[in-house]
Amino acid sequence: MIVSIENSLYYVRQYLENTGKYEIYDKGNYTGPIHAYIYEEDEPISEFDAMQNNLINLAQQKHVDIRHGVLMINAKNKTPKEIDLILSERLYRNIY
Repeated sequence: MIVSIENSLYYVRQYLENTGKYEIYDKGNYTGPIHAYIYEEDEPISEFDAMQNNLINLAQQKHVDIRHGVLMINAKNKTPKEIDLILSERLYRNIY
């Protein structure tokens, strides 16, 4: 599972990297399709729309299955373990 994360969430990134289940990239440092985006800042809806459109275009160009879309996780008031549980549920649901 490929996950993009805001730079300010370094403690979440460290926790998720230690699980060994995810490919983690800082926001803006990866241009490929992603499965999940973890954020904390209140970003304007227009920025989310632009990001979603870019991801859809990229997925179509690279022929990536986007039926499930991008999982958006607001990290505010969540522990790294809670975020891992959310990601794991999505990851393992796709196996079956």
